[in-house]
Amino acid sequence: MIKQICILSLMGIFLVGGCGPTSHYVEDIFYIQVMGHDLEDGEHRITGLSTIFTAAEDALPENKAINVSGESLERLYDSLQSESPRYVDTGRTRVHLFQEEMARQQGVIRSLDTIQRNPMINQDMQVAITREPARDMLEEDYDFQEPIFRYLQDLIEQNQEEQMPQTSLHDFMYNYYAEGADPYLPVLEQKDGHVGVAGLALFQGDTLVEDINLDDAQTFRALIESTEEGTIHMKLDENKGVTFHHLSSNSNWTIERDGTHVQVDVDIEGPIRQTYGFKGYGQENIEQLEQFAMEEFERLMDELIQYFQDRNIDPIGIGERVGQNVRGLDVQQWEEEVYPDVDVDVNVDFTIDDSGAVE
Repeated sequence: MIKQICILSLMGIFLVGGCGPTSHYVEDIFYIQVMGHDLEDGEHRITGLSTIFTAAEDALPENKAINVSGESLERLYDSLQSESPRYVDTGRTRVHLFQEEMARQQGVIRSLDTIQRNPMINQDMQVAITREPARDMLEEDYDFQEPIFRYLQDLIEQNQEEQMPQTSLHDFMYNYYAEGADPYLPVLEQKDGHVGVAGLALFQGDTLVEDINLDDAQTFRALIESTEEGTIHMKLDENKGVTFHHLSSNSNWTIERDGTHVQVDVDIEGPIRQTYGFKGYGQENIEQLEQFAMEEFERLMDELIQYFQDRNIDPIGIGERVGQNVRGLDVQQWEEEVYPDVDVDVNVDFTIDDSGAVE
């Protein structure tokens, strides 16, 4: 009886092992860490990049690329595998890059929807737009020593701390599916042997329609989320100017019951990094700088909101905010008929909390 139990137990182990998923040794897996999406001759072309580390102490990490073309991302995943002698794993991709032309002509949601369906991916994966072909950006021979995927990931995340809003895959998908909001993504471009953030791409649905520079992106960020870091330079006239840094901000939106008037109150505070044209930090100068900064931020925010309204895009999510506060509102109809002309009143309270050093 004991022998029979042992035999049955061993048979169970073999059966379970035979029915389980195929396992792969780490050294036999080609991990796609960053993926570029381009439109070439009407076809979707992807470049998958993996970093190969060698045992030699003085050897730098080497980027290995696979390039395939096809009609859909689902078929392209199969094509990636056919081009590699090792098992290709796309579940650990950290960054997806979309060429600007592709995002304008075809949109990005079909690809992003396929990507997010992979249960192994991280929702904090970074997504960005590239001025040049994404393939060129990934295959360039850069001077920095770290792997390109880590460089791009750190670049985007650092800018999100200083001057850009949060733009992960999760953030994009939320704004895409939200009623009364449009998504946005960072824009990357190559500059003198490296890659930099150039601004913020604005979408209508999943199609790229406009973009704004970094200064406007920082103003936009203060309107939609609480911030702890930020630097801005303001010029009072030809002879006077001031730079604020470590700026923190918080915005509070108020919606009238009928949704025809919107008010946003933005509290901003931070120390002065440097000034020119001022003699000392007397109370009169401090009050003058606070008043100027308040008026300048209000002007910048008013202009940015009007820019969005003129183009019928709503990255701030004003329509979503109105829909949450006005019972029974048809948000889509409100966006089409009311949003372009809705009155948005911006009030900024700016406080200098530390005078810092004068230069």
